[in-house]
Amino acid sequence: MNIRIKRIILLEALQLIVNISPKATSEPIINNVLLETEGDNAIIVKATNYDNSFAGKFEAEILEAGKICINTSKLFNLVREFHGEDVSIKSTPQNWVYLTCGNSRIKLPGVEPELFPTIEFKDLKTSFSLPGSLFKAAIDRTFFAIGENESRKNLMGLNLKIVAPNQICWMGADAFRISQVVTHLETPIDAEGNIIIPKKSLTEVKRILDFRENNVQVSFDENTFQIFSEDVKFKTRLIEADYPNLDNLVNNVGPILLRLPKRELINAVKILYRVSDEDLNSVLKLTFTEGKALIESQKLEFGEGNDELPCDYVGEPLSIGLNIKFFMDALQVFDGAADQMITLNLTASLAPFVLQSEAWEHFKTILMPVKIKW
Repeated sequence: MNIRIKRIILLEALQLIVNISPKATSEPIINNVLLETEGDNAIIVKATNYDNSFAGKFEAEILEAGKICINTSKLFNLVREFHGEDVSIKSTPQNWVYLTCGNSRIKLPGVEPELFPTIEFKDLKTSFSLPGSLFKAAIDRTFFAIGENESRKNLMGLNLKIVAPNQICWMGADAFRISQVVTHLETPIDAEGNIIIPKKSLTEVKRILDFRENNVQVSFDENTFQIFSEDVKFKTRLIEADYPNLDNLVNNVGPILLRLPKRELINAVKILYRVSDEDLNSVLKLTFTEGKALIESQKLEFGEGNDELPCDYVGEPLSIGLNIKFFMDALQVFDGAADQMITLNLTASLAPFVLQSEAWEHFKTILMPVKIKW
């Protein structure tokens, strides 16, 4: 094989797959990336770890057709450090790979390309198109809430549920928080589905959505999820479990509704998080009285702090305990919303606590309070 490719194009391709190829595994072949020519002006870049697989088409000048298989991490690190505009890649029958970029000349051992696993993308039972921006927004607003506890496998991914021909519900949850986005589609889809996309795969999906911001084709069956963008294909294994029905928690609207200044609230919680030495188990107390909200950190050996914000609360004093880290993670998602206020929906001190934004009317986050004794 002998090709010439723009360094920036090759770097973009490798950025999409560097985290798919494992750095250490009992099967070394999947530590590598497969580059193969297609026609006179493109290469296909492939990577897999068996759970996730990628194939993408990228522009290149083909001087001699062929294919190479080379360590992904090493190639990525070299291309990232190169300073030239173009990278020349040439291989020998003995699988030596020669890289040239600017004044740099590199010789690396390759691997027999025929040993690389076959990657196949198939027509799956459920298939539809949607704007990549909607999919990306769903990931951004739910990712923080997706569980990581191996004992709750069915919560370790993003739940995609088609609830109507023009409506998709996305949900991330663990034992302490829930985040839900409802996407309304302009073009109805004739499909049904209720799947769980693994959290570890969502980072790769988001890279593809960032790389191509137009419409994407989504397809899935009981075992596999695929996303096709322009010249890029990705698939992952689904979590084969039933996602819990959380509708009672998500749709439970409390009688107390109030608003707080968003930026000031985020800053106050961030400050208390720093005071707590970023302890993941630290708790804050949010006390509402007539016209104001008092935010206090727990008094521990690393210090204490408090802040006071205006709010439109009317009623008897009400205190709620929240995990500082979970509260901060939830608030930071709302930082991207256009409005300046954040809406809180409450029932009682130990009842689920709902965060919403008027600008994002189809998004909500529910936090589970903790019992406080101070």
